[in-house]
Amino acid sequence: MILESENRSFLVVLEEEYGYRHWFWYPDMTQVELEVWWKNLSSVEPYFMTPEPLPGRLDLVEDLDEWMEVDRSKKHYYAHTHCDDDSILITPGGEKIYHEGYDGKKI
Repeated sequence: MILESENRSFLVVLEEEYGYRHWFWYPDMTQVELEVWWKNLSSVEPYFMTPEPLPGRLDLVEDLDEWMEVDRSKKHYYAHTHCDDDSILITPGGEKIYHEGYDGKKI
């Protein structure tokens, strides 16, 4: 399992475009810095075609069962990237963080 071999303090389980691809994202910042960075993001447009330009390391997850197991644990951040009206970051505690350019319905 990728998590066991990583020497990282936290990760984000990332879903790209409604399940198109799934990733483990290891941001190159602290959790607080990640939340501030996401809140200040004017648009997710640079990550529309692929999330690979996100800061840090991304590992494409081929085994969807593995990704879902990590996601279901609710121990990690979750992110969905697609468009400015639906991309979101959710903390392990369930807090929804919207980026500055978010123009969808906030729930």
